[in-house]
Amino acid sequence: MIQTIKLTKVELRRLLMSRKTYILMAINILIIGMGYIEYTREICSYLFLDSGASTVDNVIVPYAFGTLAGSLIWGISLLIDSDRIKKNRVKDIMSAFTDEKKVSLARILSYSVIVGLTLAISLIIYMPLCSKRMDYLFDYETYFVYPVLFYIPGMLITFFLCEALYKLSENLSVSIIMFFVLTAAQITPPFSNEFFAWNIPIFSNISDAFGSPAVIRLEFYTRILLLITSLLLWEICCLFIRKYEKGAVQSFLIRIKRPVFLIIPISLLAIIVVMIIKQPFVRNSPIVSLDDSDFYMLDKDEEAYYARCKRNLSFNTFLGTMKGEDEILLSKVEDEDLTFDLGCGLELKSATLDGKPLDFTSCYVEQDNINLYFGIKRYVVKNPEKKTGTLKLTYAGYPAVGRSEFSSGTSIPFTRIGRKSIELNWDHVGPRYYYIVGPCISLYVNVPRDHTPLIEAEEMKREKENDDGTVCWKADYVTGNLVSGSYNSDKVSYSKEDVYFKYSSKYADTVKSNDLDAAICDVFEYCDKHIGEIEKYSDGIEVPDIKIIQTSAENGSGYARYGVVAMSEDFMSPGTLKDSKAGTNMNETFMHEIIHLYWGDLGLICDDDGLWSAEGLTVFTTYRIVKEKYGELYAKKYYVDKWEQDVKYLNNNFYYRHPEYLDKLPDSYRAGIETSVSSLKKYSLMPLMLLKAEEKLGGEKEMDKVLQELYSKNIEYQELGTGCTMQDFLDIAGLTEEDLEIE
Repeated sequence: MIQTIKLTKVELRRLLMSRKTYILMAINILIIGMGYIEYTREICSYLFLDSGASTVDNVIVPYAFGTLAGSLIWGISLLIDSDRIKKNRVKDIMSAFTDEKKVSLARILSYSVIVGLTLAISLIIYMPLCSKRMDYLFDYETYFVYPVLFYIPGMLITFFLCEALYKLSENLSVSIIMFFVLTAAQITPPFSNEFFAWNIPIFSNISDAFGSPAVIRLEFYTRILLLITSLLLWEICCLFIRKYEKGAVQSFLIRIKRPVFLIIPISLLAIIVVMIIKQPFVRNSPIVSLDDSDFYMLDKDEEAYYARCKRNLSFNTFLGTMKGEDEILLSKVEDEDLTFDLGCGLELKSATLDGKPLDFTSCYVEQDNINLYFGIKRYVVKNPEKKTGTLKLTYAGYPAVGRSEFSSGTSIPFTRIGRKSIELNWDHVGPRYYYIVGPCISLYVNVPRDHTPLIEAEEMKREKENDDGTVCWKADYVTGNLVSGSYNSDKVSYSKEDVYFKYSSKYADTVKSNDLDAAICDVFEYCDKHIGEIEKYSDGIEVPDIKIIQTSAENGSGYARYGVVAMSEDFMSPGTLKDSKAGTNMNETFMHEIIHLYWGDLGLICDDDGLWSAEGLTVFTTYRIVKEKYGELYAKKYYVDKWEQDVKYLNNNFYYRHPEYLDKLPDSYRAGIETSVSSLKKYSLMPLMLLKAEEKLGGEKEMDKVLQELYSKNIEYQELGTGCTMQDFLDIAGLTEEDLEIE
C-alpha cells in the first residue's frame, strides 16, 4: 500500500505537469456547460431523462452529459497512458522494481483526483448560472448531491473498466473499441435502465420541491454495486497480466493456483451476489400485464369482526423505510384463517393474539393480476382455536415495485419516504383487510414537524408531539393514499363549490403567475354545464371537500380518488408551463385530472373493458374544453392528429393484429406490449371513436345531450355496483359499434 501511495504521487505529479491534462479538464468543463443549451438538452433527453423539471434541466442534464463525455475523454486518456509503458518498451524495467497491478491502481487513483478537481471547478463555475436559471427552486443540497452521485462513481467505474480491458488485451485499439461497445450497450434493452447505467446516468423523474430520496437511494446503491463489479472485473483481468515469460492465459492459470490471488475476487463476488439478492427496490414477483378486469377475491364469508382497530405508522426518512403496528380487538372469529394483503416491499414481522405468537404464511395470488402487477403479497394468519382478543400485527420494510412494474419501465414506486415529503400508495398504508370487518381504522401517522399529512380527502388532526421530534396525526381511515409535506392551501371558489388547491410552498409564485386557480374554475364550470353537476360521494363515502394536491415529480402522473385530484409536480414545473411547443400544456393536464372527478371518482363509473374506459371519456372531454378555449386548429393539431397517428401505429402493430402470437413471447416482453396496446386503445382509439360518434350525431350539442344522459345515470350505476359500458353509450346515442369503427 505504501508503494502504491508513492506511485500515485508520482503519477499525479506527472498529470499535473502535463498540458494535456488541463486541456482535457477544460473540455470536460465546457461540455458540462453545453448541457445548459436548449438544443443539447433536447438531444440529451433521449439518453438521460425527458422532463420539464427545473432540476433535470439545470442539474441532471448538464452533469449527466458531462459524465458521459468525461468518461469517454478520461477513459481514452487513461488507456493511452496505460499503453505508453508498453509503447516505450519500459514494461520489463518497471516490473523489476514494482508490481504492474500497483502501477495500474496508482494510475486510477491519480486520474480520480484529477476528475474530482474537474467536478469541483465546474460546480463553482456553473453555480451562479444554475442558481439564476432555477430561481426560487434552486437548492444547494440538490445542486451538489446529484453531480457527485453520478460523476465521481461514473469516472471510477470507467477507470477500473478501462484498465481491466487493457490488462485483458494489452492492445490500445481493441481496448478503445471494447470501451465504446460497452458504453453504447447502455442505451439498448435490456440494459437501458438505472441498474446498468454507469457512464450514461439514466434517472427516474426528479422533484424540484419535495426532494427525491428514493431516486438518490437507488442511484447510490446501484453506483456502489456497479463500482464493486468494475473492481471485480479489474481484479480478474489483473490475473491475466503477462508474467513468467508466459502469455495471458498461461499467466492466468499460474496465478489462480495460488489462493492468495483469489481471496479478493471471491470476496467481491460474494458482496455483489448479496447486494443483488438483498436489493430493496424490486421484488421478485411474477410478471403479468396490468388488467383491471382481473381482480381476485376469495369466495368466502367474513373471517372475523373487530370492535376497534388502531394503526400506528412511523418512518425512517433517511433510509426510506417504514414500520407499523395494527392493534385489533377481535370481538368474533368465524374462521381460523385471517387474510390480508401487504404492499410490495413490506413484510409481516410478527402476529400475536393476547401476547401469544401466531403462525402465518404468505404468497402471491396468481389469479389476481392487479396485485401481482404491483407485487402485493397475501398473508394468512392462523388462529386455529378461533380465539377472540387483541390481535397485534407488526410489519416493516422499504416500499418497492414488483417485477411487472419494473419490466414496464418503473423502478421508483409511488410510495416515497423522505425528509421533505412522504407519499404512500394505498397498498402501503398498512394491511388491507378483506374479511376482517369492523368500524373505521384509527390511523396514527408520525411525520416530521413541518409536515401536514392528508389521507385522500380526509384532513388529519394533530394529536401530539413525539420525543423524537416528529408529530403524531390521527384520522379515521377506510382506504386511500397518504401524502405528507409542507403545503400552501388556496381556497378556489366557482359557482357551486369550494375547491382546495394544495401545493408546495416553493411553487407559490408559479401558481400565481400562471393563474392556475382560474384554470381550475374553468374546468368545473365547463363540466357542470356540459356534463352534469358534481356529486360529493365516492364509493358510498361522503367527501367533505374537493381537493387538488400537488405530489412529487417522481409520481409522474395523476389520479382522482375520493374527491382528491393528485397531480405530479411535473405538471407545474416552469419548463412545462413555458413550453409553447408542447401543445398539451399545464392547464390542459390540470383539466384532464380534474375531469376524472366527473368520469370516474365522484361521477360516472365506467366498466373498463380495455377500450371503453373513464380515460377515453376524460381525454375526449379535455379535447372539447381545449377546442373551446384555444380554437379548433389547436385542438386538431395536438389532439385529433395525435389520436390518428397513434391509431395508425396501433393498426400496424403485428401483435395487436395477431394477439395469438403474444403467448409465444417471454413474459416481460408480452407484458410490455399488452400494456402499450391497452394505453393506445384507451387514450387514442376510444377518443377518436367518440369524435366519430359526435359527427354521426350531428355535432357537439347532440353529443352533449348523450353524455349528459349517460352521466345522469351515475347514482343508478353506483346502486347496482356496476359501471357503464360502451353498449350503454351506444343505446343512448342510437348508434352501433360498426358506426364507430376507425379505418
